[in-house]
Amino acid sequence: MTTKTKVSANIEPLSTRQQIIEYSADMLRANGFEGFSYLDISRHLSITKASVHHHFPKKVDLGLALCDWTQAWLEQGLSHIDAKASSNWNKLERYIRAALKHSLNEQKLCPISAFYSDLNKLPESIKERVKALDDYELDWVTRVMQSGIENNEFSENQDARALASLFIFSCKGALYHARLHGKDLFQQTMKQFEHLIKPSTL
Repeated sequence: MTTKTKVSANIEPLSTRQQIIEYSADMLRANGFEGFSYLDISRHLSITKASVHHHFPKKVDLGLALCDWTQAWLEQGLSHIDAKASSNWNKLERYIRAALKHSLNEQKLCPISAFYSDLNKLPESIKERVKALDDYELDWVTRVMQSGIENNEFSENQDARALASLFIFSCKGALYHARLHGKDLFQQTMKQFEHLIKPSTL
């Protein structure tokens, strides 16, 4: 007697809650937090609005879940850069390439920047989480800058946190303009930043 064994792919389908979060994350990065509704979610996922409300009674609840999603997104991306980069400048290069890919190739904003587009409308609980996300990203870039200064990759006598802020502001600001003016402007901006922080002898 021959017994046939069914092979399972062992891939768990996303729960309804996770599907809502994943679709909302796409909408957040494309349209901002105020740029999509529970009706949009229900239509896209072919579920009722009542089902969306079951998982997230108010949009603030969904917003906080999106902050959790963004935290995981940041941790995964920055950990990957830490693991793969060959130098501190290479970490910044990888950050720049990822930002360029998301913003110009995929036409999606960084989720932190996407929240900022609706900052004056966000509940305080979400604002607090967005600030914490900002701090997490800034802390990572600050560590990269400090390590680069200590290892003589970057010019000495510079404030690592101030450099980190300037880097993030330059990168994200240039990305906004690049969506209209093209990626050459973005690349010129980041090349200028490279000249700013690297020793002139390199």
